[in-house]
This record gives sequence, structure tokens and C-alpha cells, in this order.
Amino acid sequence: MASSDPRADSVIVLLHAFPLSHKLWNQLEPIPGYRFITPDFPGFGTEPLAATGLTLELAAQHLDRQLRAQNVDKPFILIGISMGGYWAFEYYRQFPERVNQLILVSTRPGVDKPEGRQNRLNMAERIEKEGVGYLVEAMIPGLLGKTTLADKPEVRRQLSEWISKTSPQAVALAQRAMANRRDQTDLLTRITARTLILAGQEDALIAPAEAVAMGKLIPNSQVELLDQVGHLIPIESPNHFQKSLRGFLLSEST
Repeated sequence: MASSDPRADSVIVLLHAFPLSHKLWNQLEPIPGYRFITPDFPGFGTEPLAATGLTLELAAQHLDRQLRAQNVDKPFILIGISMGGYWAFEYYRQFPERVNQLILVSTRPGVDKPEGRQNRLNMAERIEKEGVGYLVEAMIPGLLGKTTLADKPEVRRQLSEWISKTSPQAVALAQRAMANRRDQTDLLTRITARTLILAGQEDALIAPAEAVAMGKLIPNSQVELLDQVGHLIPIESPNHFQKSLRGFLLSEST
């Protein structure tokens, strides 16, 4: 679990996408007064692999123990992108008093359709047999928007490198956890944390309309749809992401 300045007054916890790690947030610039904590989902980055049968419920409980060990005792800002959003929803369900602001990026509250769930389980089995070699070409067209794919080869190269170094066991474990995640739609109307919802207009995995629908259900929320980016906003357009984050934090203090 990477962490920035421990002396800062406010904490921002950032939960990464699948099949990546805390490195997804590498281009995020420091914000005065805020401490970034970037946990890894079990098995990714520097986090040890969890036992077979890991669920998002257990991952949320593990995250809370980690944060308390980092002396995060006051309510904090929680950011989750894609799989990190599923993780964030589950954390909020269990520990709502710990989160005072929520940022949901390229994610959805609902579960997969039967075909999508089966695809996750199939990937888990294939990865265990073949390794992660095929993942790069299989996943990148969905993870990056068409503008990034056409104009930013360096982003594709970086993403390819990260995916190729991912643990096959971690990929399988995470896919099974996501396949079996609970539906969080009923939680939305009970979210009291001030919430920002971000989505890319070129997201091929989760339609921007789903972000708009979430915004209609979460009471104190705002939605931003970003042009010329896809699923992985923090690396496709770091400046857009930084501007949205700073704007949201600043609007709270005014």
C-alpha cells in the first residue's frame, strides 16, 4: 500500500482498476493538505495473494484493517475506478461512517449479466492454465478510448507492460470475486457522502448513460462526462482527472 505525506490533514484513498495496481495513480500530482493512500487489491502490485474464495466483502474488511494500521481514523475521501468502484461500494456498505466524500470512476453498482459473469469465470480458468499472455490484446481495446488508441501509443505501451506483469493467480481471484459480487443498486439512495461520478464518453465497457443513471439515485451527487477518454481516465487524460478531482475538493471547501 503506497502512501504520500502522512502529515496531511485529509486522506484520499484510491482503489485501482482490474487488472492493474496502485501504479494507475502514478501521474496524480500532490494536492496540498491531502495524503494519498493507494492500496492494491489482494494479489496485485505489492499486496500478497489472498486465500481462495476471496470476496469483495472480505476485501473491504481487509482494506479497513489496512487503513486503521495507517492511522486513518477520521472520515476520508474514497475513490474507486472500475473494479475499484465495486470495492468502494462494498466498503461504503460496511463502513459508511468512515467515508465523507466518494468519487466513482468508470464503474457501475449492478452485477454482470449472466453472459458477462460466465466470461469472468472462463477467464479465471484460462488464466490459470495459460497465464496472462493473451490478456493484453484481449483487454486493451476495451480499457482505452478510441482517441487514446489512435493518438497516444505511449499509454497503450504502458498499459501493456502493466498487464503483462500481473499475477495470473491474482487475475483469477479477482475475476471470481467480481463475478460473485453483490448488487449495490439498493445502496445508492442511502449514500450520504458527497459524491462525484466520472465517466468517459468513449468508454467501451460501461456506457456513460450508466453514470447519469447513478447520479439520479445518489442524493448529493454530481456527474461529469469527459470527452475523448475511455475507461481508464487517470492514464488516458491525467490532466482531466486532476482538474475534476481538484474542482470537486475545492467546491467542498467553499
